[in-house]
Amino acid sequence: MRARALQEGVTIALQALKQSKVRTGLTILGVGIGVLVVVAMAAVIQGVNESFNVLVEASGANTFYVTRSYGVEMSTGLDEEEPTWRRRPPIPARFARSLEALSTVANSYASADISWLNVSLTARGNETDASILAVPSDFMQTDAGDIVAGRFYTKTEEEAGRPVAVIDSSAARDLFAPADAVGRTFRIGNQGFLVVGVYKHPPNLFAALGDSRVFVPFNTGQKYLMKDVRWISFDELVWITVVAKPVVDVTSAIDQVTGRLRSLRGLGPGDEDNFDIVTQESMQDVWNQLTAALFTVMFALSSVGLMVGGIGVIAVMVVSVTERTKEIGIRKALGATRRDILWQFLVEAVTLTTIGGAFGLGVGGLIAWLLNSFTPVPAVIPLWSIFLAIAAASFTGIVFGLFPAVRASRLDPVAALRYE
Repeated sequence: MRARALQEGVTIALQALKQSKVRTGLTILGVGIGVLVVVAMAAVIQGVNESFNVLVEASGANTFYVTRSYGVEMSTGLDEEEPTWRRRPPIPARFARSLEALSTVANSYASADISWLNVSLTARGNETDASILAVPSDFMQTDAGDIVAGRFYTKTEEEAGRPVAVIDSSAARDLFAPADAVGRTFRIGNQGFLVVGVYKHPPNLFAALGDSRVFVPFNTGQKYLMKDVRWISFDELVWITVVAKPVVDVTSAIDQVTGRLRSLRGLGPGDEDNFDIVTQESMQDVWNQLTAALFTVMFALSSVGLMVGGIGVIAVMVVSVTERTKEIGIRKALGATRRDILWQFLVEAVTLTTIGGAFGLGVGGLIAWLLNSFTPVPAVIPLWSIFLAIAAASFTGIVFGLFPAVRASRLDPVAALRYE
């Protein structure tokens, strides 16, 4: 009996869709937009999350970082206020040698991000912009990229501070195409550099959307690129990469590194750390805060669409109840109960919103496919978003269809039969 009522409700809803195309179309559109937002944003967030996890895990589970300050810092806007990373003392590059001497540490090296330098790369009349990183010769041990031409610079070249560089394939194309980049020279500002290798980014969203990269030896960056900079020291840009020994628990290595850093800093037992240890878990925590904010935006946008669709459901169903008052009277006269009438109109409402949900799901899937196929964004639709979208659409039909359904079930059969 209930299955038959369900079938009748779906059939009547489809007939109403044909008879009131504008009203039902707007209802479907509103619900569809709400579902579309859920599916499309969930696909993008899922894909970006996977890219981030691959990027973080590429360095190895036993790798962590020592930085001057890490995390998102809120400012009060006061002119005299300095950010935490400026209030704390720098991380000197010499700390890396001290940390590498620890029993739990396999490797430790200093790097510096000098990409903020407002200089361009030039060669043969060509010009391009790039992020400049001063890294040691063993940098590739903890990087997921690859050298596709030439080689990475050697420890001898690093220690001597020679003006050599490894550029990524994008910079090589901009500066030297169609010629090979290896063995050619380019300039960063007024300083010439010899290209010894070409670097290829790992297949990752963040690498695809980021700037071109240029790697120079750590000592070279300090020797040539920072020689005329007066307002900030090279040490202020340094972070240290620490690789724990494979047989050692990373937590033990972090504890030992923390103790050595506190000793190097001259901190007492009651003093707070004036440095940060950045692990994969801490990077994931910061990323999760960002994605949580994105999910909040997704919920707000989809709620607006579902609200519009829900209002449309009320409008469509109220009109449907009014137009079919006599039909309701006849059904009640033939023995239909209030529950039967309530069920019928609820099924109609849920059918309309479910059609809207299916429409939004289809369009959202199409958008995810287009993003995944023609852009660097890896959009992957998670299974939970499909169930959530359909459930949200059905719930919208139940909530907003309840009022007209109750109104229809409470109609007096005698008055309904007299209705014209």
